Amino acid sequence: MSATMASASQPSSQQPPPPPLTAEIVLRLASRDPSTAVPLLPELPPDDLADIVASLTATSPAGHLSLLPAILALLPSPSSASSAFAALLSAPSWPSSTLLAVATLLRDLPPAYRTRIPAFLGKIISLLPSADAQDLPALSYQLLLLASKPLYPRVVLAGLLRFFGGRRGARVRAPPSIARQVESTALMNVSFAVKQDPALAREVLAAIKADAAGALSGFAVAVMLFVARVPRFNEGAVSVLRDAVVVSRRDYRMSRRCKWLPDCMEGEYARATQCVEKGILKSVDESIVGREHVVPSIVQVAFRLLEVSEGDQGEEAGLGEGVMSTEEIGINMLKSLFEVHEMARTEIIEQCKFRILSAKPQQSVPVLRLIGCLILSHPFPMLEFIAHLKELLDYFSFMNDKISTALISCILPLTKFSRDLKDYVILVVRKAMFKREDMVRIAATNAIIELIIAENKKNEANPFEDSTSQPSSSQQPETHLEFGRCLFQELSGLLRRCLSHQASVKEVLYEGLIRTAISDPAVSDNILDFLWPHFQNYYSEDAECPLKIGSCFKVEHAKLCIVEPLDCLLSCISRILQIKQHSKCERPRDAYWKCFGFAASQDNEVGRASSSDLFVKALSSIQKYLRISLTEQRGQSQEAGSLSSPSEMAHCHNFAMLGIIEVFIDFSASKLEKASGKSKEMIEKEIVELVDAHSGFEKKISSGRERIARRRANAGDATDKHTNEPRENSNASLQKHHGNRGKFADSSLYELSVMCVKQCHADNYNNVSQHSSQTKLNQSSNLTSFVLKAFLELLKSLASKHSRDFTIKLHGDFKKLSQPIMQLVWCFLLDPIQENGGSKKNMTQGKKNTECKKDQLYLALTCLKKFLEPSVSGEHSSDIIDFLISLAPPNIEDTMGTGDLDNNDTTMVEDRSTRNVHVILNILKTLYARLLTQSVLRESEAVIELILGISRKLQLERRHLVGKWATDLCRKKTMQSPRMAREMLKLAIHLTPAPDDMILVYEVSTELMNLMTSGDDGDSSDTFHIINCKTKSSLAALSLQMVESSLTELDWGFGKLKAMLTLGYDCANIDEDQPADEIMLRLALEKALYSRSTLVVQVLSSFAHMSPMDTQAEHFLKLTVKFYKLLTRMSKSQIVPKGYRQSIPSLKFQKLAEVTCKMLTAPLYDFVFQQNQQIPIKGNLAKIRRETKCIPDLIFQIEDYEKYLIQLSKLTKVNLLRHAKRSVARDFQIKDKSGGQQEDDHIPDNAAASDNEADKDAMGPNAPVESCADDAQKSYADENASCESGHDEDAGGPNTPAEADADEIIRSSIPYGSPVQESESDREEEELLARTKRAKTKQVVQDSDEDADE
Repeated sequence: MSATMASASQPSSQQPPPPPLTAEIVLRLASRDPSTAVPLLPELPPDDLADIVASLTATSPAGHLSLLPAILALLPSPSSASSAFAALLSAPSWPSSTLLAVATLLRDLPPAYRTRIPAFLGKIISLLPSADAQDLPALSYQLLLLASKPLYPRVVLAGLLRFFGGRRGARVRAPPSIARQVESTALMNVSFAVKQDPALAREVLAAIKADAAGALSGFAVAVMLFVARVPRFNEGAVSVLRDAVVVSRRDYRMSRRCKWLPDCMEGEYARATQCVEKGILKSVDESIVGREHVVPSIVQVAFRLLEVSEGDQGEEAGLGEGVMSTEEIGINMLKSLFEVHEMARTEIIEQCKFRILSAKPQQSVPVLRLIGCLILSHPFPMLEFIAHLKELLDYFSFMNDKISTALISCILPLTKFSRDLKDYVILVVRKAMFKREDMVRIAATNAIIELIIAENKKNEANPFEDSTSQPSSSQQPETHLEFGRCLFQELSGLLRRCLSHQASVKEVLYEGLIRTAISDPAVSDNILDFLWPHFQNYYSEDAECPLKIGSCFKVEHAKLCIVEPLDCLLSCISRILQIKQHSKCERPRDAYWKCFGFAASQDNEVGRASSSDLFVKALSSIQKYLRISLTEQRGQSQEAGSLSSPSEMAHCHNFAMLGIIEVFIDFSASKLEKASGKSKEMIEKEIVELVDAHSGFEKKISSGRERIARRRANAGDATDKHTNEPRENSNASLQKHHGNRGKFADSSLYELSVMCVKQCHADNYNNVSQHSSQTKLNQSSNLTSFVLKAFLELLKSLASKHSRDFTIKLHGDFKKLSQPIMQLVWCFLLDPIQENGGSKKNMTQGKKNTECKKDQLYLALTCLKKFLEPSVSGEHSSDIIDFLISLAPPNIEDTMGTGDLDNNDTTMVEDRSTRNVHVILNILKTLYARLLTQSVLRESEAVIELILGISRKLQLERRHLVGKWATDLCRKKTMQSPRMAREMLKLAIHLTPAPDDMILVYEVSTELMNLMTSGDDGDSSDTFHIINCKTKSSLAALSLQMVESSLTELDWGFGKLKAMLTLGYDCANIDEDQPADEIMLRLALEKALYSRSTLVVQVLSSFAHMSPMDTQAEHFLKLTVKFYKLLTRMSKSQIVPKGYRQSIPSLKFQKLAEVTCKMLTAPLYDFVFQQNQQIPIKGNLAKIRRETKCIPDLIFQIEDYEKYLIQLSKLTKVNLLRHAKRSVARDFQIKDKSGGQQEDDHIPDNAAASDNEADKDAMGPNAPVESCADDAQKSYADENASCESGHDEDAGGPNTPAEADADEIIRSSIPYGSPVQESESDREEEELLARTKRAKTKQVVQDSDEDADE
């Protein structure tokens, strides 16, 4: 039985051996669980491992691919995996599972195989658009893990930014909602990776900064906002976003300015600007759902945009339509956040309060605009922050006057929703009124006026109230106060205090009272009642002279001061009377007093005239006195003894009379509208007499100003004896007061302009019939000048009030006012200035009339320029020009003459607006040609400014016609005035398209060189008649300015080119082909940049051959140093970084190097030698010292530039230094010739020794310039024989034909950044560095030996 049991148990103990481990078994296990298959790989023979690697393809399961790192670690040689890698990379597409598997295994590759990672990264990034949307978050996570390894983090981040940012057509293949979820998950992965790895955060900042060079996408903005939540990188992330917005606008503005830039580049920068703008605003919209944690970052970025300097804000005026400024972007961001995020409101208001109180006044203005926008768009949410606004108001007295006034203006719209806030504003203003500072008082006065006007506007918006809500009679005062009808009376005590303050405060008060009466004409009677007691201090009804002009001035500390601006007071009274007369609102006199609970006594009212009647009577009395005194020439003051001196007293009296006469001209003109017949003729006659007297007082003021200045200069009393400080000039204070006086009413100015047009037509008829008196001509001329000056002041005041965005809109009132003025301007534009002949008396009168006509023409041109100035690039410009053309005489072409019109410019134009622009330009061309014959300087400059401004409205193909006309004038017209020649040439250069503009500068500089080197001051250019001995210096300075402007543009353009080259290298890092459009953009920019630089070389070459003036020589040296620095950067950019294949420089660059060495470098050495040979005398010693500071820097920059040319020549086997000149020895010392002959004899010996030592020891970068240039010429002569012959023919002037397009084909066929294993320049750079160190060491030893010998 035991034997049976033993035999039964034997088969169970001897189990069959397991099957041998094969590759199929491992792959089967890997398909289910790769982690169980990896431990089995070491048991496989090497052949099976190689078979597994060979079997891997793009369609293999993800589990099979995950075995690749472990298999590669076991393989004996890396070459066995090459075929598998090639098969994977050559597959046209990968499934999403393969993409995810490869992205996962890359970070586990053995070190021997990590050189393959860039190729796989390029493949993965190129296939991301074809991946499934649900796999994209995992893919991005695995790539971020690879970047944090760190393995090629910049490549990974650049690829993710490009894909999720939508660059080059990449996008997520999913509906918008799904795509947004995928993007949010990717952002969360980036945020987590950045928080865990600070090194990766720095790489993210660098990658996005490089991405911003093209166009900052919305995804990149979101990434930066996430990174900004990390405190360590907050400042850097916010700065990147701010700089991206600022730089994009600067690039767009520069692209519009650079005429030589290709059109495709301008469109690219416009697209990039809009892309950045959309990306920034998109981040605000997407913060509503799911991204609330980035709201603080958005607030910080928005306020940084508001902090852009005032200079940049001014420059942004050049932005085109549809492009928002940085300030507008910041305000829109904060407005949107304030609307949708309640949690952000407190932070926004707190930041506004902090920045207004701590920032400079210029930086506080955008923040105040933001507060104003928030109050207007969201008034009810702003009511929650009244406490914050009150805290701001507490600092009212300590703010800048403009800031405090603007703060009140922003807050006032909110006062109609909060009575408490209005009361607090009044309380703050009351306190400020008692401050001693003038600016605080002015701000408080403005605040009171703005408060009253705001209350009047609120009453206009709600004129009625429900009758059921009317209170009882005992509550009647409260009702009136709520309506705001008693606000003026309530604050009249504060306003009355202003009447005892300085004259500047009174001026602001009088102007504010006019605005108050305009906003609510019903309050006019109360304003007049308020002013009457004050007016009586300077009015005497029974005196011979009703005005006490002498009481308006006083002497304080030997300084003349204005006590009362009497003309402003009279202007205020006159304007308010006109407003009351034209208004239809009548109100009982006691309407305002009833609101206080009492009424005026009837006994007091009986027999008492109203203030308006008293003022009318007073004005009539003053007007009668003026009529008599001006007729009898009795214009002297009765109180001269109280002033410092009779001359200053008369001067102040004349200034006061000037403003008073203007007031009564305005007062009389207001009566013309309703007058008719003889009464109208009498008023017109009175106006003419007043204008004539006004002209006389202007002449007295001019002569008195000169007399006072002469007396003070002779007396030497320029300092104040009491304060020991420079005495304030009374002329300056009077002129400032005269400029701030009240302006004319629009209706009065319209009547005056109509009257002036009638006089002009009458004078033209009298001139034709030859029966006009000289007195009438003088009166008509004075009236014309007066009206033009008044209209010019009106335009200036409009521009100052709306200095930020001033655009003239042709609304009804302004259009009506402008019609007669523009008709008057047309009369001067079409009327040539002619001098009368005849007898000596007639010749004298004719000369006076001619000078008067010139002044009137200048005023007319200035008015036209101001009228068109804000609308040259605005949306209403065509309307204004069409309106101007509609007022032209119907026979304008007959008036100008058919020979003067350029019919080719207008007959082929179908657009009416463009045709009107051509008509105005033709008129201005004709006028300018007539002015040139008379050598009229001011008027010619005004015409040129008009032509330049209007020509910018034309398209480029039509603008060059105006430039051609200006160029022809430069060639044919002889000008002796330097300013006229300068302005004419500047117009020609600005309106000539590139490259003809720089060719014109080169031709002018060549003619200047010929003229200066001829040595005959009497010669003039035969090619350009404007160039002569009188104008050569001015034109040379203009040419240098054009070169400086071009250098600024070239520096910017090279920065953009360098960014494109860096982008090409990044593409090569991942074996990705750069898109063809980006390559073509780079080639186009490169070609334009090098062509423009070649023209700059030719212009500078002309100056190197001439002997410019002292200041021009220094300017020329500085520009040359700047240009060689730019050339050095260009040459350095042609040398590719280590690990990349060197490409041959373009033909344009080769020509630039050749022209620079031949035409600029060689003459510069001669120029430097001549400057060093100048004998230092007392007059030019300082000039020589300044120049010798530039010369060493210039020589260093030249040698540095040639050093990189030598390196580039060795790398490309192209000799770029065929025409380089060997540098000479220099000691850079000012040699004092008067020091003795022994020093003169000793210097050449040292110079010769240093020359030999420099040639022998190769001091610094000079060794490769001298020795290697000769070696390059010998070794590369055979290779470049054909290239040399072609270059020698074309290296001359600027009109050489363009090279063939083979250059671009060669450059595009060799992409930037084809990586190679080793670079040929490594050993050469090491040898050059060692040789340079040895030379420096030897020089130090030699210097020490020389010191020991001495």
